[in-house]
Amino acid sequence: MCHVFIIDDDPIQHSIASILMKKYSEGTKYESFINAGKALDELAEHVNDPVELPDVILLDLNMPAIDGWKFLKFYEELVPRLKKAINIFVISSSVDQRDISRAEGYSFVKGFYSKPLTPDFIVRNIENHCCSHFIGAA
Repeated sequence: MCHVFIIDDDPIQHSIASILMKKYSEGTKYESFINAGKALDELAEHVNDPVELPDVILLDLNMPAIDGWKFLKFYEELVPRLKKAINIFVISSSVDQRDISRAEGYSFVKGFYSKPLTPDFIVRNIENHCCSHFIGAA
């Protein structure tokens, strides 16, 4: 089963993702986070439990408090401790090439996509990146 974190301050984006995953990625478990800090807390709590970690994170950039850039910085510090590789896709309303290049500078960011999510995105990216990649012994 695929496990996805959706991190976006816009509830409409959560609804769109939910509808698309139910229709195009049957069996996907997803958790929605309006607050990126809560998602980071969840990741930190489960660094040693690959079953509880997501396979994929869909991350918005423009959010209050902890935005997507801060999330990526904090996540980068967590990576060495995680017992599972997680693929991050930035889903943003930004079309600024500097944002795209900056996001793709993180090795764990697998792509930068414009909102809104589409069925094609779900099929190509969620399904194709949902193999669990365990690091070390579980």
